[in-house]
Amino acid sequence: MGIGLVLGSVVLGIIFVIYMLVKWTFRKTAPIEYDKAIGYYEKSLAISIKKLGAEHPDVGMSYNNIAFAYNAKGDKEKAMGYYEKSLAIYLKALGAEHPDVGTIYNNIGGAYDNKGEYDKAMGYYEKSLAIRLKALGADHPAVGGSYNNIGLAYNAKGDKATAMAYLLKAKAIYLKKLGARHPSTKNVQEGIDSLK
Repeated sequence: MGIGLVLGSVVLGIIFVIYMLVKWTFRKTAPIEYDKAIGYYEKSLAISIKKLGAEHPDVGMSYNNIAFAYNAKGDKEKAMGYYEKSLAIYLKALGAEHPDVGTIYNNIGGAYDNKGEYDKAMGYYEKSLAIRLKALGADHPAVGGSYNNIGLAYNAKGDKATAMAYLLKAKAIYLKKLGARHPSTKNVQEGIDSLK
């Protein structure tokens, strides 16, 4: 019975991811229903807390997912609260150098980036980069993601030369690990092209 509820929580999370991917794919014709998505995540969170305890890493992931949805919805303050809960759980359960902690730092940076607070964003992106470099290695796509985000933040601040340097690092990783046709490679190339 207990494992069934935990699996139910995982299934709700998977349903939401599929839901978001379908909505993202058809975003021009079907708006994303963030409140519905948040509802699924909150159900998943409640199940995870009940069955795993409030400090389990899966609970931290649920908080991260809720935060991501609020951030995408435009409610940055609510997103930050959930990201902070997620970060606290991950730091306690996984330690400060775990790649999932790097992901949360990256996501918090993204929320600050979306608020136009680029210096704060870059601080979190840099923390994420340091963890990812140490835990995953210099040529991991997640490291490329950190370089990309830092580059985009520098661009938003108007420092195109520094932005270009970071975006080129991201592109090199993406080309090596993902190939030229991968969406991440194409996206970073768009960022590079916009600086020319």
